[in-house]
Amino acid sequence: MSLSGLCLVHCLLLPPFLAILPLLTLEPLPEWLHETEWFHAVLLVPVVLVSGPTLFAGARLDSRIGATALLAFLALFSALLMPTEWAEHAMTVFGAVLLVVAHWRNLRRRAIR
Repeated sequence: MSLSGLCLVHCLLLPPFLAILPLLTLEPLPEWLHETEWFHAVLLVPVVLVSGPTLFAGARLDSRIGATALLAFLALFSALLMPTEWAEHAMTVFGAVLLVVAHWRNLRRRAIR
């Protein structure tokens, strides 16, 4: 759940930070920092490897956990296919929020047991 929260913070804070970074450093950013597509694709691997088994194990207790996790992963992967930067960020934030909700449901469900 903490990793999902950090993902959300990253998604919300990184674009404005990158936008003002050239003003702070007074130097242009290297070209490879302008494209963050690769960064999001790389971060999906640990997100799926860490969250996936935990959430889908929780789905055996409550199917809503699995459905929410599946929607979250679909949103995060589809964000890579969005045609505009704005749509990509919106879909990534939506997926991160769903992932936090799935983790929260899983935590609550396991506390009840």
